[in-house]
Amino acid sequence: MPEGHTYLRTHDLSAEHLAIDLAEAVTALHGSAAPGQDRRGVTLVRQGGLSVVLTHLHAGARLAEHAAPGAVTVQVLDGHVRAWVRGDELDVKSGRLIAIDSGVRHSVEAVEDSTLLLTLADPTAK
Repeated sequence: MPEGHTYLRTHDLSAEHLAIDLAEAVTALHGSAAPGQDRRGVTLVRQGGLSVVLTHLHAGARLAEHAAPGAVTVQVLDGHVRAWVRGDELDVKSGRLIAIDSGVRHSVEAVEDSTLLLTLADPTAK
């Protein structure tokens, strides 16, 4: 696991549904900071090829450029980030969501402290 990055827990979907209080999850995530961490996250749901990850980035923290095997959404719950999708720069503020197709290279950088809800669909997962 990269230095300065912590995952807190994972909830595997083992029933027909799972209800998650996002406000509570955000509060817990914000309260889990350790000195020197520039980002941290918690996987809220993992089922088959679906993952929902709550992530907090401190200002200046970056999710390095990569491509996912499936579609991805990045929803900014609070804060402000810049995303680069195949070289195009997107300004994404609180309350906005971007969707990125599978195999498309992208990166994200926090302009200010930001909380993101990432949804990842991996068609290759079992």
